[in-house]
Amino acid sequence: MDRLACWLASLPITSDDIVLSVLGALVGLAFTLPVTYLVVERIIERNERKRLAPVEVTAKERLRSKLGVGFLTTFLITLVIDTTSAVKERKALPKDTLQLHISKLKSAQSDLEMLIGAYNNVLSVEIEHLTSSIILFIEHLQEDFEYLAQTYPKPLTQTHAAHIEEVILRTVRLTKEELEVLGSDNVQIRALEEWLSEFGKKRAGAFPREEPVEVSGKHWIA
Repeated sequence: MDRLACWLASLPITSDDIVLSVLGALVGLAFTLPVTYLVVERIIERNERKRLAPVEVTAKERLRSKLGVGFLTTFLITLVIDTTSAVKERKALPKDTLQLHISKLKSAQSDLEMLIGAYNNVLSVEIEHLTSSIILFIEHLQEDFEYLAQTYPKPLTQTHAAHIEEVILRTVRLTKEELEVLGSDNVQIRALEEWLSEFGKKRAGAFPREEPVEVSGKHWIA
Protein backbone atom coordinates (compact mmCIF):
# COMPACT_ATOMS: atom_id res chain seq x y z
CA MET A 1 0.00 0.00 0.00
CA ASP A 2 2.86 2.40 0.84
CA ARG A 3 4.47 1.74 -2.51
CA LEU A 4 1.15 2.30 -4.32
CA ALA A 5 0.58 5.57 -2.46
CA CYS A 6 4.09 6.74 -3.27
CA TRP A 7 3.59 5.79 -6.92
CA LEU A 8 0.30 7.69 -7.14
CA ALA A 9 1.84 10.70 -5.44
CA SER A 10 4.67 10.67 -7.95
CA LEU A 11 2.28 10.85 -10.92
CA PRO A 12 2.35 14.28 -12.54
CA ILE A 13 -0.90 16.37 -12.28
CA THR A 14 -1.36 18.31 -15.47
CA SER A 15 -3.50 21.39 -16.15
CA ASP A 16 -5.79 19.18 -18.25
CA ASP A 17 -6.48 17.02 -15.20
CA ILE A 18 -7.47 20.10 -13.20
CA VAL A 19 -9.72 21.39 -15.98
CA LEU A 20 -11.41 18.02 -16.31
CA SER A 21 -12.00 17.84 -12.55
CA VAL A 22 -13.53 21.31 -12.48
CA LEU A 23 -15.72 20.57 -15.50
CA GLY A 24 -16.88 17.33 -13.88
CA ALA A 25 -17.87 19.16 -10.72
CA LEU A 26 -19.72 21.86 -12.70
CA VAL A 27 -21.60 19.26 -14.75
CA GLY A 28 -22.64 17.54 -11.54
CA LEU A 29 -23.90 20.81 -10.11
CA ALA A 30 -25.74 21.63 -13.34
CA PHE A 31 -27.84 18.49 -12.92
CA THR A 32 -28.11 18.51 -9.13
CA LEU A 33 -29.02 22.16 -8.42
CA PRO A 34 -32.18 22.41 -10.64
CA VAL A 35 -33.54 19.20 -9.14
CA THR A 36 -32.79 20.44 -5.62
CA TYR A 37 -34.42 23.82 -6.28
CA LEU A 38 -37.49 22.12 -7.78
CA VAL A 39 -37.92 19.85 -4.78
CA VAL A 40 -37.49 22.74 -2.32
CA GLU A 41 -39.87 24.93 -4.33
CA ARG A 42 -42.56 22.24 -4.30
CA ILE A 43 -42.17 21.71 -0.57
CA ILE A 44 -42.51 25.47 0.06
CA GLU A 45 -45.51 25.68 -2.29
CA ARG A 46 -47.23 22.74 -0.58
CA ASN A 47 -46.65 24.23 2.86
CA GLU A 48 -47.94 27.61 1.66
CA ARG A 49 -51.13 25.98 0.31
CA LYS A 50 -51.67 24.27 3.65
CA ARG A 51 -51.12 27.55 5.51
CA LEU A 52 -53.55 29.45 3.27
CA ALA A 53 -56.23 26.74 3.10
CA PRO A 54 -58.21 28.11 6.10
CA VAL A 55 -57.97 31.63 4.63
CA GLU A 56 -59.41 30.36 1.33
CA VAL A 57 -62.31 28.70 3.16
CA THR A 58 -63.06 31.98 4.98
CA ALA A 59 -62.88 33.96 1.72
CA LYS A 60 -65.35 31.66 -0.03
CA GLU A 61 -67.73 31.66 2.94
CA ARG A 62 -67.76 35.46 3.02
CA LEU A 63 -68.37 35.67 -0.72
CA ARG A 64 -71.22 33.14 -0.49
CA SER A 65 -72.72 35.23 2.30
CA LYS A 66 -72.54 38.46 0.27
CA LEU A 67 -73.89 36.89 -2.93
CA GLY A 68 -76.52 34.60 -1.43
CA VAL A 69 -80.01 34.97 -0.01
CA GLY A 70 -78.78 36.89 3.01
CA PHE A 71 -77.83 39.93 0.95
CA LEU A 72 -77.39 40.36 -2.82
CA THR A 73 -79.90 37.78 -4.06
CA THR A 74 -82.66 39.08 -1.78
CA PHE A 75 -81.81 42.67 -2.68
CA LEU A 76 -82.03 41.96 -6.43
CA ILE A 77 -85.46 40.42 -5.90
CA THR A 78 -86.51 43.62 -4.09
CA LEU A 79 -85.27 45.76 -6.98
CA VAL A 80 -87.27 43.71 -9.49
CA ILE A 81 -90.47 43.94 -7.41
CA ASP A 82 -90.13 47.71 -6.88
CA THR A 83 -89.32 48.36 -10.56
CA THR A 84 -92.15 46.28 -11.99
CA SER A 85 -94.65 47.71 -9.47
CA ALA A 86 -93.70 51.29 -10.38
CA VAL A 87 -94.21 50.62 -14.10
CA LYS A 88 -97.50 48.82 -13.49
CA GLU A 89 -98.81 51.71 -11.40
CA ARG A 90 -97.24 54.30 -13.76
CA LYS A 91 -95.56 56.25 -11.03
CA ALA A 92 -92.10 57.13 -9.76
CA LEU A 93 -90.37 55.12 -7.08
CA PRO A 94 -90.50 56.97 -3.73
CA LYS A 95 -87.46 59.18 -3.12
CA ASP A 96 -86.53 57.44 0.13
CA THR A 97 -86.76 54.04 -1.61
CA LEU A 98 -84.42 55.23 -4.36
CA GLN A 99 -81.90 56.53 -1.81
CA LEU A 100 -82.07 53.25 0.12
CA HIS A 101 -81.45 51.23 -3.06
CA ILE A 102 -78.52 53.47 -4.02
CA SER A 103 -77.02 53.11 -0.55
CA LYS A 104 -77.33 49.31 -0.60
CA LEU A 105 -75.85 49.11 -4.11
CA LYS A 106 -72.87 51.18 -2.98
CA SER A 107 -72.49 48.95 0.08
CA ALA A 108 -72.62 45.78 -2.03
CA GLN A 109 -70.04 47.16 -4.45
CA SER A 110 -67.73 48.24 -1.61
CA ASP A 111 -68.03 44.92 0.24
CA LEU A 112 -67.24 42.84 -2.86
CA GLU A 113 -64.29 45.06 -3.81
CA MET A 114 -62.95 44.72 -0.26
CA LEU A 115 -63.27 40.93 -0.33
CA ILE A 116 -61.44 40.35 -3.62
CA GLY A 117 -58.82 42.88 -2.53
CA ALA A 118 -58.24 41.21 0.82
CA TYR A 119 -58.30 37.63 -0.47
CA ASN A 120 -56.81 37.96 -3.97
CA ASN A 121 -53.91 35.66 -3.00
CA VAL A 122 -56.24 32.71 -2.27
CA LEU A 123 -59.12 33.21 -4.73
CA SER A 124 -58.99 31.66 -8.20
CA VAL A 125 -58.79 33.78 -11.34
CA GLU A 126 -62.31 32.61 -12.26
CA ILE A 127 -63.80 33.78 -8.96
CA GLU A 128 -62.03 37.13 -9.16
CA HIS A 129 -63.23 37.63 -12.74
CA LEU A 130 -66.85 36.78 -11.89
CA THR A 131 -66.82 39.01 -8.79
CA SER A 132 -65.35 41.91 -10.79
CA SER A 133 -68.06 41.50 -13.43
CA ILE A 134 -70.79 41.50 -10.77
CA ILE A 135 -69.29 44.69 -9.30
CA LEU A 136 -69.51 46.38 -12.72
CA PHE A 137 -73.21 45.51 -13.07
CA ILE A 138 -73.91 46.69 -9.52
CA GLU A 139 -72.27 49.99 -10.41
CA HIS A 140 -74.41 50.10 -13.56
CA LEU A 141 -77.58 49.64 -11.48
CA GLN A 142 -76.39 52.31 -9.08
CA GLU A 143 -76.17 54.78 -11.99
CA ASP A 144 -79.71 53.85 -13.08
CA PHE A 145 -81.20 54.51 -9.66
CA GLU A 146 -79.19 57.71 -9.22
CA TYR A 147 -80.72 58.88 -12.52
CA LEU A 148 -84.21 58.08 -11.21
CA ALA A 149 -83.45 60.06 -8.05
CA GLN A 150 -82.28 63.02 -10.15
CA THR A 151 -85.39 62.97 -12.36
CA TYR A 152 -87.85 62.39 -9.49
CA PRO A 153 -90.90 62.67 -9.52
CA LYS A 154 -90.84 61.71 -13.18
CA PRO A 155 -92.51 58.25 -13.55
CA LEU A 156 -90.35 55.27 -14.37
CA THR A 157 -90.71 54.54 -18.10
CA GLN A 158 -91.24 51.06 -19.46
CA THR A 159 -88.04 51.36 -21.48
CA HIS A 160 -85.99 52.23 -18.40
CA ALA A 161 -87.69 49.51 -16.37
CA ALA A 162 -86.90 46.94 -19.07
CA HIS A 163 -83.30 48.15 -19.09
CA ILE A 164 -82.98 47.80 -15.30
CA GLU A 165 -84.54 44.33 -15.43
CA GLU A 166 -82.03 43.29 -18.12
CA VAL A 167 -79.09 44.52 -16.02
CA ILE A 168 -80.51 42.70 -12.99
CA LEU A 169 -80.90 39.53 -15.07
CA ARG A 170 -77.25 39.69 -16.15
CA THR A 171 -76.21 40.28 -12.54
CA VAL A 172 -78.34 37.32 -11.44
CA ARG A 173 -76.75 35.03 -14.03
CA LEU A 174 -73.24 36.00 -12.96
CA THR A 175 -74.18 35.60 -9.30
CA LYS A 176 -75.65 32.15 -9.96
CA GLU A 177 -72.50 31.12 -11.83
CA GLU A 178 -70.21 32.31 -9.04
CA LEU A 179 -72.29 30.67 -6.32
CA GLU A 180 -71.99 27.38 -8.22
CA VAL A 181 -68.20 27.84 -8.46
CA LEU A 182 -68.18 28.53 -4.71
CA GLY A 183 -70.09 25.29 -4.12
CA SER A 184 -73.45 26.87 -3.29
CA ASP A 185 -76.11 26.05 -5.89
CA ASN A 186 -78.68 28.59 -4.72
CA VAL A 187 -82.30 27.67 -5.48
CA GLN A 188 -83.56 31.24 -5.07
CA ILE A 189 -81.11 32.76 -7.55
CA ARG A 190 -81.98 30.11 -10.16
CA ALA A 191 -85.70 30.75 -9.66
CA LEU A 192 -85.13 34.49 -10.02
CA GLU A 193 -83.20 33.96 -13.24
CA GLU A 194 -86.00 31.86 -14.73
CA TRP A 195 -88.67 34.36 -13.69
CA LEU A 196 -86.78 37.33 -15.13
CA SER A 197 -86.13 35.49 -18.40
CA GLU A 198 -89.80 34.62 -18.84
CA PHE A 199 -90.94 38.08 -17.75
CA GLY A 200 -88.61 39.70 -20.28
CA LYS A 201 -89.94 37.54 -23.10
CA LYS A 202 -93.56 38.40 -22.27
CA ARG A 203 -93.01 42.14 -22.21
CA ALA A 204 -90.69 42.26 -25.26
CA GLY A 205 -92.28 44.43 -27.93
CA ALA A 206 -95.24 45.23 -25.68
CA PHE A 207 -94.43 48.95 -25.56
CA PRO A 208 -93.36 51.55 -28.16
CA ARG A 209 -89.69 52.37 -28.64
CA GLU A 210 -88.60 55.54 -26.83
CA GLU A 211 -85.74 57.99 -27.38
CA PRO A 212 -82.37 56.90 -25.91
CA VAL A 213 -81.53 58.47 -22.54
CA GLU A 214 -78.01 59.12 -21.21
CA VAL A 215 -77.61 57.96 -17.61
CA SER A 216 -74.98 59.67 -15.45
CA GLY A 217 -72.88 60.34 -18.54
CA LYS A 218 -71.67 56.72 -18.56
CA HIS A 219 -74.23 54.60 -20.37
CA TRP A 220 -77.35 54.93 -22.49
CA ILE A 221 -80.86 53.49 -22.15
CA ALA A 222 -82.41 52.64 -25.49
